[in-house]
Amino acid sequence: MLLPLSQLPASLLPALAALHKATMPTLLSDLGDNFVLRYYQIAQKDPTVIAICALDDHPEPLSTSHVSRVTLGYALGSPDPAALNAQLRRPLSWFAVQMLKLAFSNPRVLLQLAQSVLTASKANSLKPGQIELTYIGVAPEARGQGLGKSILLAFVESARTAGYTSVVLSVETDNPAALALYTRFGFTITQTFSEGSYNRHRMEYQI
Repeated sequence: MLLPLSQLPASLLPALAALHKATMPTLLSDLGDNFVLRYYQIAQKDPTVIAICALDDHPEPLSTSHVSRVTLGYALGSPDPAALNAQLRRPLSWFAVQMLKLAFSNPRVLLQLAQSVLTASKANSLKPGQIELTYIGVAPEARGQGLGKSILLAFVESARTAGYTSVVLSVETDNPAALALYTRFGFTITQTFSEGSYNRHRMEYQI
């Protein structure tokens, strides 16, 4: 079953955040559970965000070992990802506490965060009419069944309904599975660039 993030019960947000961490090894995941959950809580309330969740029609009882059976996949995008990320710094008191914890528990991530800010590429800038597909993932046990394509199609159709003319994304050059999915769907590479220690393709799909 596919439904918008805005309609996902709040009780399932922790399961969605856990799935994100399991399928999306990015800086957001490295920042830890609190940041990932906070991100999806913010995204759920942001009317500019387009996000699709895939739920199991017949889930097993929710527990730590079954979270991926409840939320099988997701896709999330924004016309202004930087503004969405900036909301993670509010309230400032919460953000300061999280940064202090990271300074002691995982200072490497703080260095990655600083590097990400300092090396942000202009290739990520959006033009009028574009929305960026920021995150997409499918639980390991649900792969190979076309779910990724279904979620991506639902995201594109939602973007079309919202009036966007194209979907853009950035993907690591050494991620062949994602590149194959996007290419088969109709995305084309418009630019290849470096950002920190990552080499990425910028891809676009004309709606």
